[in-house]
Amino acid sequence: AGSRFPVDSRALCVLTWVKTGYVHLRIHWERDTLTSMAEADSFDLEQYASRYRPPHGRLVRLKFIASNSERLELEAIRILFRELKKGKNTSMYKEVFSMANGRIPEEKLFDSEWHKGIESQGQLNHASLQGELENNRAQQITRSILMSTKNLAEYYYGRGDFANALKYYKKILKVDTLNNLTLSETQLAICGTYVQLNDFEGIRHQIALMEQTPEAFTESAVVARVRCYSGLAAFVKGDYYEAAKEFSQIKLDPERDSKVAIEETLAFDDIALYGGLCGLATFTRAELETNIIKNEDFRKFLELVPEVREMIMDFYNSEYARSLSYLERMKHDLALDLYLSPHVDALCGEVRSKGLIQYCLPYSSVDMRAIANSFNTTTEPVLEELAALIAQGKIEARIDTEKKVLFRKSKDRKALAYKEAIATGEHVFSEVDAILLRMQLMRQNKHIGRRGSAPML
Repeated sequence: AGSRFPVDSRALCVLTWVKTGYVHLRIHWERDTLTSMAEADSFDLEQYASRYRPPHGRLVRLKFIASNSERLELEAIRILFRELKKGKNTSMYKEVFSMANGRIPEEKLFDSEWHKGIESQGQLNHASLQGELENNRAQQITRSILMSTKNLAEYYYGRGDFANALKYYKKILKVDTLNNLTLSETQLAICGTYVQLNDFEGIRHQIALMEQTPEAFTESAVVARVRCYSGLAAFVKGDYYEAAKEFSQIKLDPERDSKVAIEETLAFDDIALYGGLCGLATFTRAELETNIIKNEDFRKFLELVPEVREMIMDFYNSEYARSLSYLERMKHDLALDLYLSPHVDALCGEVRSKGLIQYCLPYSSVDMRAIANSFNTTTEPVLEELAALIAQGKIEARIDTEKKVLFRKSKDRKALAYKEAIATGEHVFSEVDAILLRMQLMRQNKHIGRRGSAPML
């Protein structure tokens, strides 16, 4: 029930023992029930939105879906209106009202009464907070100044004015006497604000600053939040390997740590989804086993998204057609994700290419028809993909297009042995020359000092 992607009620469930030494439930869909998410109209938008903490995490994702899915647009706008009325972000309300264009019956008219009420209350709150800050500055009470500055930053953040929120959060860091708790909370708040500003280079810079004060980031929950921001920044940049490393090292218990404040940016499902996909695309087989499959901490996240778990296990067990079928079924929903959307095609391409490379690796020659059968496709597309991988230098092979056979290039073991022997000999000669030189210097009573130590005698 908690799955990110719905499971067909007619699916066949089989208990399977895998090499990693634990039992898991493998779900096999019957071929005639494999319908795309778009066709099934099964994307539960309410459930999806509920994973993210209000106010802004939920809003930005709903707004993205409204802008990118014709089928879900009106439902997303309807939920957006409801969520906006709970908060104070009047600027986004104007944007959503413009997007709705009178298509939501209960929101055909601009709610000027609510808008004026929020604006008036906001002005009063701002004046009060600004006056409190000025008063504390006049009295030079450091602790009170920090609290007033934080209150103003949170006020701007709640209103959706992230530029001013960032400015006031950074003012807190200028105080020299911050304790570790205040320092870590402020740094993480700055990272969260950068997320809302879509400034992921800012996050990377902020994390670099955090590394200068490691004593403030020792608690496991704090470290996990830092890894979330670091992984997301790497992912958005397209550094999938770094993102996979960060996400796979997050140590949180989805049940015990449900109150950890990362849900505004990422849900626990997202950690499994982003980390699993990036790991599948970039990790070696050994890294995939160590960092994903046998990683007890990450496996807790994978249990939340069975489709990703099964896709990874099938890929690891060389069941490429089944693994890629999971990925294909998920593509429509992945395209609705705020951060995954621009990377869906690239990630899916990387995963498929990696599968082809791993399939060909053990063979000196392999029939194209066998490859096509293993990847549940026809010969021509496979031939084109393999030709591209050969051109990129990812597979050292040649293709007999007439016989539809791929031949891997065999390495000249004799030449390789000669090359290694010559390199070893050169290294030995260099070591012997250095020893002889040192012996001659010692006979002349010369002392060889280390660089930066006492001068030579």
